[in-house]
Amino acid sequence: MANAYVEVKRILEWMETDAAGHQHYTSAFRWVEECESALYRKLELPTSLFGQIPRVKVQMEYKRRIFFGEEILTRLEVIRVGNSSLEFAFSAHVGGELAAVGNYIIVHSPVIGEGAKPWPDAWRGAFLGE
Repeated sequence: MANAYVEVKRILEWMETDAAGHQHYTSAFRWVEECESALYRKLELPTSLFGQIPRVKVQMEYKRRIFFGEEILTRLEVIRVGNSSLEFAFSAHVGGELAAVGNYIIVHSPVIGEGAKPWPDAWRGAFLGE
């Protein structure tokens, strides 16, 4: 089976632009968080998960500017599941053209101050598309 993924369509809103009229550099991170939330709902994972998964590495590269009113298709996909970590890859397309790409790593840390813990088996299976 394929690893879990989700796609979300949205329009670039005015509040997401900067003084030059295109996306603010932080915008793609919000689109990805929107996808991540949709993925957890799709996988029927608890909403409390967000408080247990700090990001430990994030990288993103814009390939083109995105302007107010353009439709964006953002895809988020699980690409690696470790013992207590998980790596996502994401892409954003406008009119079929790649506009942004990146990846990030989260770590399962359910109790603040106690470090990383292994993923529960059911969650691991969901991430792996099982």
